[in-house]
Amino acid sequence: MYESVGSAVTAFSSAAASGQVTIEAAAAEDALNKITKVKDELITLLQGTSFGGGGWDVRLGANPVGQAMASKSVGRYEGSDSFTAALRLLLDETQKAEEALRRSIDNYIEIDDDFADNYGRQA
Repeated sequence: MYESVGSAVTAFSSAAASGQVTIEAAAAEDALNKITKVKDELITLLQGTSFGGGGWDVRLGANPVGQAMASKSVGRYEGSDSFTAALRLLLDETQKAEEALRRSIDNYIEIDDDFADNYGRQA
């Protein structure tokens, strides 16, 4: 699933960067607001998920077995195939989508300005 989301965002980002996608700012306003809200929520979630930074501590006893199990639990929670990793990936893709949408707006403005300049020269 991550690959399909990532490839779609990458394709959109590449198309926007090459000028193939344009959108009027007013038409994109709702999408930008939603993307920004999702991004802010992901950042808030990530800030609360870090065991080290969030002040969380897994305590399963002072004996070696309890400490090993606590370490294993943290590894599963923050490892490469974990909830936290999925949140980070989603945040990265959300930021790419936001940047691509903003680039598409800039593309629209540039094209619109070019047409306006050409129209002014012809008049």
